[in-house]
Amino acid sequence: MRRKPHASVIAVPNLVVERHNSCSFDLNIAQESCGRGAAAQLLLTYRIEMRRFFWIRLTIFLRQSRWGFALLAAWFALGTFLFHHIDQLPLSEALLSAIYFRVHQGQLWELYSFWGQCVLFGIVISIFFLQALQRYNPEEGCRMLASEMKDHVIVVGHSHLGARIVEKLRRNAQPYVLIDRNAAVVDDLVRAGEPVVVDDAKQESTLVDAGVRRAKLVVITTNNIESGLLVTKRARELNKSATIVVRCYLDEFTEILESLGANEVISSSKSALQELSRHIGDLAAPR
Repeated sequence: MRRKPHASVIAVPNLVVERHNSCSFDLNIAQESCGRGAAAQLLLTYRIEMRRFFWIRLTIFLRQSRWGFALLAAWFALGTFLFHHIDQLPLSEALLSAIYFRVHQGQLWELYSFWGQCVLFGIVISIFFLQALQRYNPEEGCRMLASEMKDHVIVVGHSHLGARIVEKLRRNAQPYVLIDRNAAVVDDLVRAGEPVVVDDAKQESTLVDAGVRRAKLVVITTNNIESGLLVTKRARELNKSATIVVRCYLDEFTEILESLGANEVISSSKSALQELSRHIGDLAAPR
């Protein structure tokens, strides 16, 4: 194992990684093995993770539905204008009529009510269609979730080591994004709605979708040396400050990887897990 001199390790506040190493993700097992206090803390951590993903998914939903909401607002504005100028209603009454909080007799109201139902029905159908499309293509939903992550760890390659790192990050509710081109390997994570990008990490667009510009740590665990070299180079070009750790089986490529921007190159599986645990643990340290 060789380390690059003066390699900088970026610390991210409030990210606890090593707290529950002895606790199982199953809350019942956690309560038996770690006590009620640890189980309660693990439950709190799990709820925080679910809340974080909830707000990210809500942001994605609002962004996807923005044109529908804009059309709805335009329809209400048109109704307010018509009721105010044609029926001579006060502005407040016109607004309440436009949003269907007031009912008035007359031809204008009948026309507005009929076409309003058509507009609302179309908006609702389009929103449900978008949601159904995401469920039909869960990979796209996971990719959109990954693109919204911040101050996270990017794991490139769902190898044996990569899978163990992802499991550790999930268990400790630490934000991460996994990149792997093999859909079958990451199928369980995709079905669980985790932030996974199913694509070739050598492509710049894949790294961008994984939020590499906002990542604090990039861990490259792929067994392909060509992929390791290209991903290291492009990740460093896109993010000058992130810590990049590369798993490499061939010691002769260590200096090349360091010259491309790797902060640390690890060459054995056992030391890889130890060193990566240290790096991930450093993210929890205060700046």
